[in-house]
Amino acid sequence: MTELPVALVRAVSGGEARAFEVDGREIVLCEVDGEICALSAICTHEDLSLEGGAVEDGVLTCPWHGAQYDVRTGRVLALPAVRPLPTFRTRVEDGRVWVDLDRPGGD
Repeated sequence: MTELPVALVRAVSGGEARAFEVDGREIVLCEVDGEICALSAICTHEDLSLEGGAVEDGVLTCPWHGAQYDVRTGRVLALPAVRPLPTFRTRVEDGRVWVDLDRPGGD
């Protein structure tokens, strides 16, 4: 698969996760220190959407039960989640965010 366009950069808020559908998969985009990160949009704790989850200091907090993830690596930082989130490689060009669902992010 090649990179796919997801959204305009201005559609990504620095303070919360924004959900988008890409090639049949739901992902969230998060902005941290000018970097756009992409993760699976479904919390690994209860299979609920992370849309609207708070993003602060590189940490995404699930709006349902408070599980926390590192937005760059998907690593679990706080219970009740125990499984990490898949992450995806992103690129910004001409004000648009591109995501590659076949290449993990978080290098």
